[in-house]
Amino acid sequence: MKNKSLLYLFLLLAMGTFAGCGGNNNINFVGKASTKTGMKYNEDDGFQVKNFRGMEPAPGMIFIQGGTMIMGGGEKDIEFAENNRERQITVHSFYMDETEVANVDWKEFLFYINRDSGEAMFTKLYPDTTVWLRDLAFNDPYSQYYYSHIAFNTYPVVGINWHQANEYCKWRTAIVNQNIREADPEAVLYPAYRLPTEAEWEYAARGLLEQENYPWEGKSLRDAQGKFRANFKRGRGDYAGWAGGDGRHYTDGYMITAPVRSFYPNDFGLYNMAGNVCEWTMDTYRSLNYEDVEDLNPNRRKGKTEIRPDVWLDDVVYGEPDGNGPASLLWNPDPNAPTNNIFDNIKVYRGGSWADVAYFLTPGSRRFYNGDSSSAMIGMRCAMIRLGSPF
Repeated sequence: MKNKSLLYLFLLLAMGTFAGCGGNNNINFVGKASTKTGMKYNEDDGFQVKNFRGMEPAPGMIFIQGGTMIMGGGEKDIEFAENNRERQITVHSFYMDETEVANVDWKEFLFYINRDSGEAMFTKLYPDTTVWLRDLAFNDPYSQYYYSHIAFNTYPVVGINWHQANEYCKWRTAIVNQNIREADPEAVLYPAYRLPTEAEWEYAARGLLEQENYPWEGKSLRDAQGKFRANFKRGRGDYAGWAGGDGRHYTDGYMITAPVRSFYPNDFGLYNMAGNVCEWTMDTYRSLNYEDVEDLNPNRRKGKTEIRPDVWLDDVVYGEPDGNGPASLLWNPDPNAPTNNIFDNIKVYRGGSWADVAYFLTPGSRRFYNGDSSSAMIGMRCAMIRLGSPF
């Protein structure tokens, strides 16, 4: 009898613990009547309100509980770029695609674009397959087949620019919510799919391993069995790893990209946050972002934000010397002026790729590329904010 009482007490405590961790508690419920007026909700002619049970992950996404981290740093800054110094930031909870967007995902996107928006838009959003071509290499088969052939359906899409990536996010938001609305007109819709901020990307890539160089524990690029943990370039001319042994254990096996579920996921369950392809982020690039972006959900939307009296805070000096020391830094007030567009078009991409050496596999490394350009090394994945409770 005593044992049964103890078991019952244990079960009650367990239920209370789970409820306190976001289980079946009513913290998000508004109830049946207003606590401020006493008026009942959802009467025929009264105020209508829904109870919210919490946000479930959208299709293809994994929950990333937000928090505080030391952003930046990692490997020694061998380029002396000083563009991602360590500083403490906080990001809100969000969702991230489990894998990079694959060729088959982009083909699905273009199928509906062609059907609903026409051939002109289809052509505009088609990946640039010429990104593979080189004057002194025979990469023609990649250009011909990498996107079009079904053999590469599960490989990450490349040859897409930043603007095309954003169009995919908009379409995905619309199509997912349309499916939900068709199944239940009263359903709560998902917020927008979008590119991750670079802070979100780095937070997700680290997988809470702040002090590690890579998105896994330890400094070794191989696991205990000798297999590579990511798809990257070892050095000049070594894209697949020296075969040796049985030809599989000591090589990553892929000369270019690998399927999006290859290698090990990190501690958040995200695949290829190091290697395979680099990924577009939402941010506009400035080398000294860490000096002026916010420390809560940092994000630079535009290359230029305000008049800055300090020349050293900016990468580019605007205007001509006025003879009184530093050059004039007055911004062009027209947001559509060509100078604005030039610097707004420089976007951040993160992560290493199949063609990068291990230095760029560190989550703290950041680089930039023109938003209207594309590469065989850059792909994408989507993110989404978590609404309501952060856990």
